[in-house]
Amino acid sequence: MRKFIFLIFAVFLQTNLVIGAVFTVTNSLDNGSGSLRSALQSAIYTPAPPHQIVFNIPTSDNGYNATKGTWTINLTRPLPYITSGQIKIDATTQTTYAGNTNINGPEIELDGAYNVDYAFHIFNAANVEVRGFVIKRFIYGIQISGSSAVHNIIAGNYIGVNHNASDTIGCYIGIEILSLASENLIGGPQIQDRNIVSGNQHIGIRLLHSSNNTIINNYVGLDRTGEIALPNYDGISLEALTQNNIIGGLTPQERNVVSGNIAYGIPLIGLHTRYNKIIGNYIGTNASGTAPVPNTYGVLFDDGSRYNQVGGYQTGESNLISGNSGYGVFIYNYGTMENYVVGNLIGTDYTGTQAVPNANGIVIDGIATNHLIDKNIISGNIQQGIAIHISGSNGHHITRNKIGTDISGLYPLGNGEDGIRIAEGAQLNIIGVAPDSGNIIAYNGNCGVTIMTLNDIKNRISGNSIYANAVQGIDLYPPGPNSNDAGDTDSGPNNLQNYPVLLSAVYNQTTGETTLNGSIDTQNPDSCVIEFFLSDDDNLGYGQGKVFIGYASPLANGNFSHIFNMPLSLNKLCATTTDKEGNTSEFSQNLLLPPPAGINTNNNAKNELNIFPMPATDVLFIERPDDTFTKLYLYNIQGELIQYHLLSNKIHSIDVSFLASGTYIIEIASESEMYKSNLVIVR
Repeated sequence: MRKFIFLIFAVFLQTNLVIGAVFTVTNSLDNGSGSLRSALQSAIYTPAPPHQIVFNIPTSDNGYNATKGTWTINLTRPLPYITSGQIKIDATTQTTYAGNTNINGPEIELDGAYNVDYAFHIFNAANVEVRGFVIKRFIYGIQISGSSAVHNIIAGNYIGVNHNASDTIGCYIGIEILSLASENLIGGPQIQDRNIVSGNQHIGIRLLHSSNNTIINNYVGLDRTGEIALPNYDGISLEALTQNNIIGGLTPQERNVVSGNIAYGIPLIGLHTRYNKIIGNYIGTNASGTAPVPNTYGVLFDDGSRYNQVGGYQTGESNLISGNSGYGVFIYNYGTMENYVVGNLIGTDYTGTQAVPNANGIVIDGIATNHLIDKNIISGNIQQGIAIHISGSNGHHITRNKIGTDISGLYPLGNGEDGIRIAEGAQLNIIGVAPDSGNIIAYNGNCGVTIMTLNDIKNRISGNSIYANAVQGIDLYPPGPNSNDAGDTDSGPNNLQNYPVLLSAVYNQTTGETTLNGSIDTQNPDSCVIEFFLSDDDNLGYGQGKVFIGYASPLANGNFSHIFNMPLSLNKLCATTTDKEGNTSEFSQNLLLPPPAGINTNNNAKNELNIFPMPATDVLFIERPDDTFTKLYLYNIQGELIQYHLLSNKIHSIDVSFLASGTYIIEIASESEMYKSNLVIVR
């Protein structure tokens, strides 16, 4: 991209070394000798370009406003089509000749009084530059059209605003590139190249049936300070066979700030709007990336646009998409597919450490399919991090994002509600891919992942780090942990897939291995995958899977086991089930791990576990050492979990009348200690 920009400037440098003719504008009249119209006509029809149009209008001219320090040219009809190339129309030369009379903007104003079609129209001409104008109240401020309209530059203009870009005096559309025009540059890498394209009634900058253009370093929807909204309706719009354009760049000098617009910051619309790159921009914030200047929606994919890229993996490609009053990214409508949202900050400030919230981070709706949402920070948003809605909104891949944390992945920056919400019939979506493409989904104000309605099925949740969310890690509606049903024949979100039951974990001191045993009651269990996680707690004792540590395939009877040959750093384990169609369960209840996973086995402490009578027959009484010990596990001698109890009374009774004669193991646990004792049953 930069090579293309430098190529353009190299062309102008070469052409400016030998100027064919210089035409000077000496008054603010609409026509006649010394007018802009006359100079432009002369430049167009004079052979042997390159030509230059310069300005030297005295302060005695009737168009001069001493208060503003500007000269206004009131056009009653459009200027002639620019059909000849290599013309530089440079209003900044007025400053050279008359001094900097308008320190906050250009000196030359073009006014269309709301009924003139355009100020400048470059038609099938190449290497034309328009620089340094205030352009206001035209239908189209500047148009570039035709397949031969290439390598033109629009730079340093105020389009749709007043002389100091503090208020709106809009055109209908500020800048429009259309009809196969290509390889044109809007803006430039220097501060004096920046266009302020704000206050226009419809669109700030519109690309329509045009390709390979570059838009860099513009303020679109803002005042000159980059702090206050001067809204267009839409900011930068890419429509209808518009391909391979680049909006933004890899350096701060190439960044567009597209904020404050009434509807969309950057919409990409239409079946053949493809292969465009939106990189390195601030969309919805001020120019410093620290506070909101909201569009309603930041970026829109609509009406079949596909294969476009927002963000990227290369340094500098990340967009800041924050502060928007609606959605940061909105992916919408039938046929919209296979766009890529990668590596962006969505809902944070430019550092990724503070919230500058959108209402929702990313929303996918209206039968859009097969998008990649990868390696973004999606945090700090008011409602959902990601929401996927409507039957047919299928096949999206959500991988390697940080959803609810800051950029480091360590500190809380939660979304206000769910990290990810799926509803109204969305199917076949993939949230994470084990073992190394999972998301971090943490610190969100409701659940990590919520799947809400009957037809939301086949949504795979795999290999993620889900923890510290306010309610549940994974919630398949109705809200709250679901009970497993016999045979797993019920229906609901993700078919209400049963979660696995973790029965026992046995640590072998000699080998350093921990062996986990469990079972799953579901249809065709041998076609399922059980994923294991070191666990965080939710408030009901069900897991939030913080660290993915492996998976197992059950036998046909539903039993499974897995050996962990590494030290387990947390003291709880949980798991999920995913069937062969991709329906993932909620997290299982936590299983307390044996040592050395952080639990102190304390059989000889001052307040020993008191169990009576011993041996037992029908009823067993357990006296707790203190009220921090709230969980009781009863195992058979093979280490299989038989019963689990929550304890609240000082002395708790359990029914053991169903047990056969023999030896059993009782464990009673707090968060940091475990007491273990043998139990003998005699019949």
